[in-house]
Amino acid sequence: MKASVRERTFTWSDPRELAKNMAAHGGLDWLREMQEGGLPAPPILQALDIQMESVDDHRVVFSMVAQEWMCNPAAVIHGGMVSTLLDTVLTLAVVAKLPHGKMCQTVQLSVNFVRPLFPTGERIVAEGFAAHVGTTVGTSEGRAYNAAGKLVAHATAVLAIVDSAATATRFPKAP
Repeated sequence: MKASVRERTFTWSDPRELAKNMAAHGGLDWLREMQEGGLPAPPILQALDIQMESVDDHRVVFSMVAQEWMCNPAAVIHGGMVSTLLDTVLTLAVVAKLPHGKMCQTVQLSVNFVRPLFPTGERIVAEGFAAHVGTTVGTSEGRAYNAAGKLVAHATAVLAIVDSAATATRFPKAP
């Protein structure tokens, strides 16, 4: 029996430009400009088809659709997909509270899975909340829900708060 061919392609924007733009804005303004379509999503979100649902200074919500290409060998959605969705909202919940010239990077991520996801085409929604935003460290909490509103996973993160201009200059030269 011949297996059918499954294929997925995508395009992405230059992450250097997005990083430069972040360095010029405060976190919430940067996220709102992205939400309004003035900026592209980061390449990882484009690659994984993760969508921004809403963003404000106290809650960030993103979603993804549970698709077959996300499956692990057990035919369930790979935990790394949900982890990436949660890392996105956990990080951006802190970003939304950062002033001009600052960004953050995950240094610790803890994810607890409570039920499997299957490639049903359902929308998985994750929300993140900043628990603490200091001058060098931020912490956040988040949850991911399936289309029935049942908890799929919950997570916490510790994030290093860094200078966004310095980070933007560390990219290698464009190909």
